[in-house]
Amino acid sequence: MTSETVTATDEWSYRGNRAVVLENEYLKLSVFPELGAKIYDILYKPFRRNLLWHHPRIYPHKVPLGTSFDDVWCGGWDEIFPNDAPCIVEGQRYHDMGEAWSIPWEYSIARDTDTGTVTLFTTTMTPIMACKLTRALTIRDGEPSVYFRYVLENTGYDALKFLWKIHPAFQINESCRIEIPARTGIVDPRYRDLYSESSNTYRWPKVNNRQGETIDLSRVPPPTARTCSLHYVTDLDDGVVTLQNPRDNIDLKIRFNKQILNTVWLFLAYGGYRSLYTAVIEPSTSYPYDLAQAISEGHYSRLEPGKQLNCDIDVQLSEHFNSP
Repeated sequence: MTSETVTATDEWSYRGNRAVVLENEYLKLSVFPELGAKIYDILYKPFRRNLLWHHPRIYPHKVPLGTSFDDVWCGGWDEIFPNDAPCIVEGQRYHDMGEAWSIPWEYSIARDTDTGTVTLFTTTMTPIMACKLTRALTIRDGEPSVYFRYVLENTGYDALKFLWKIHPAFQINESCRIEIPARTGIVDPRYRDLYSESSNTYRWPKVNNRQGETIDLSRVPPPTARTCSLHYVTDLDDGVVTLQNPRDNIDLKIRFNKQILNTVWLFLAYGGYRSLYTAVIEPSTSYPYDLAQAISEGHYSRLEPGKQLNCDIDVQLSEHFNSP
């Protein structure tokens, strides 16, 4: 084992944005610390395939705090905290998709040649909610996996009421399947006109549309479906989501602590929203997308002053094997 098999460098830039590139035999990751610590690429090197989706018309660029997320969303993996929809909570106004995604994060790189690992530490202090966010992203020699450790620390005087989730947008095709060991799906109210009233809450993954047809949401349709919807998948049997991709021969598995991330959001843009085709798979601390509503319904996370929330997330890549 040598340090040359696992590398990290910040000597790159893309369209004027500083990029930190981490690489081993299997993976090449690109991270933009100044753009909310966005992960723009997770490249599986054996097949030269990027798992993350890029917007076909928007490129990464700096934006001011408070910008409308969808209007500048370039794809990749974003960090969403402390809310999703713009809202007012206890007299404080929170911006679209929160604060973390649009502000710069500080970073440092740690290399351990003995264990064959490199870790990118990114940290920021959110300006509205008094919280310090730290993400440690590690890759190891000889492993097609990415290991994340998140730390949320309340640096203020009041308890924090918040929503936190990851927001990775994945490349998809009609061979893909989204496998979640869960029992319940909930249609976000904004999309309930697409489904029968009896399917507002349903047995994951099958839901009935307005025409009485049963839709298997674990199966990805082609972009000609021209649909878009948001679902909250709850009652998880295990903290894992698998995105199977037989066509590209790559499966991706996200593992997480289901005691902390107890809901998986699915934003499924199948050609019906701004002509975009992607699946955003979002393990989250709570739902729905309106934090004020989540608090009123008791679906929120709470962090007392001086306390920390620690959570590990692992992303594992493998070649796809069809079951016999």
